[in-house]
Amino acid sequence: MKWNMLYFSGFLMLLFSCPSPVDNAEDPLLNASHLEHLYQEVEVGDTLLGTVWIYCEAPDYKVVGDEDEGFTCVDDVARALVFYCRQYQLDGAPAALEKIRRLTEFILYMQADNGYFYNFMLPDKQINRVHRNSQAIANWWSWRAFWALSELNLLESDALKELQSRSLEAMEALFPEIEQLCLGQEDTFEVEGVKIPQCLTQVGADQIGVLMIGLANHYRIRPSAAAKAAMLRFGNLLLAVQFGGQNTFPYGAFMSWQNNWHAWGNVQAYALLHAGRVLQHQPFIEAGLKEVKYFYPYCLSQELISGFKVVGQGDTLLVQDSRQFPQIAYNLRPMVYASMEAFAITGDTAYAHTAGQLASWFFGANPAHQQMYGVQSGRTYDGIGSPTDVNDNSGAESTIEALLSIQAITSSPVALEALKEMIK
Repeated sequence: MKWNMLYFSGFLMLLFSCPSPVDNAEDPLLNASHLEHLYQEVEVGDTLLGTVWIYCEAPDYKVVGDEDEGFTCVDDVARALVFYCRQYQLDGAPAALEKIRRLTEFILYMQADNGYFYNFMLPDKQINRVHRNSQAIANWWSWRAFWALSELNLLESDALKELQSRSLEAMEALFPEIEQLCLGQEDTFEVEGVKIPQCLTQVGADQIGVLMIGLANHYRIRPSAAAKAAMLRFGNLLLAVQFGGQNTFPYGAFMSWQNNWHAWGNVQAYALLHAGRVLQHQPFIEAGLKEVKYFYPYCLSQELISGFKVVGQGDTLLVQDSRQFPQIAYNLRPMVYASMEAFAITGDTAYAHTAGQLASWFFGANPAHQQMYGVQSGRTYDGIGSPTDVNDNSGAESTIEALLSIQAITSSPVALEALKEMIK
């Protein structure tokens, strides 16, 4: 895991010392060159697989592997596939198609017979089947693969038809496992005085959120009663771990794991908004809007939050273990996505402004007063550990999560203008 987050005043001098990238039309914000540096094609049999190196270390930014894990993983390849698919939707540039093909081939290659996905590949091109974060089980990488393949199938391109057909088969192979997930586990389990649905003591609400995004896309491609039922089941589980309100902490936030909230990967609000829009299911939309409307402004007022837990005491929820660091790109992207989805659903520009404020973290509005994303290099630093501690490595997670955030912002003139106002 790496680090990243939000602040403002001290950055003005930094920005005035060099031209603002936002105001230079010839120097667009979105720069995928570092992602391309991390990208490598490997040949397995007769197939070229697109991979993304996990780690990249300062000061020379050479890619490095990990002896226990490997050099690439489904988690990051799936992130990259989402990025290139969404970029193709925005500009239709043929250049993205080859990466879309190769990244998809890697994900398909990593699928196990049980429908789940292995995560890591070793430098000798062997699949790492033994690392605990690489097994073909119900976990992050399997859900992220499902989401990425669903994004592929939203594209309109004759050149991708055969690949889309194969990827749909891969999604369908996982679907029986998805249908069984959390069935009969709606009863609650008490954790430190907080009632949590039994299933969410095993599979986190954060993971359920990722799965719901893929399911919503799958439903758009191939509507079915089974997919709808799964989305409704998972969404209702998420509603059960939303706490607080407009004037009560945690202001409508969805817990991530049992009674804990952490910023990284906390996509529940976006998942509910997205699924709610696809299903036209107002309870999901209202719940997602609640977090964006009340919790995100609170986070911004606190220069962002990294995590906390809630503890029940009678009818009161107490907050414990609140912390501000580490701050990483993966903390910001879920909030940017949810804010932009809220704007798309409601048309309320306040949500786009929230997204722009959140994205200003990448340009120096953070406790370290550090520009975390380099427009010229495309690098995103791996995180902020304190106001005086910045991790200047630039691995796949940080790089792609930043690109996904900035991609979402630059696709909206309102959000982009809000970002400009924050950093001009």
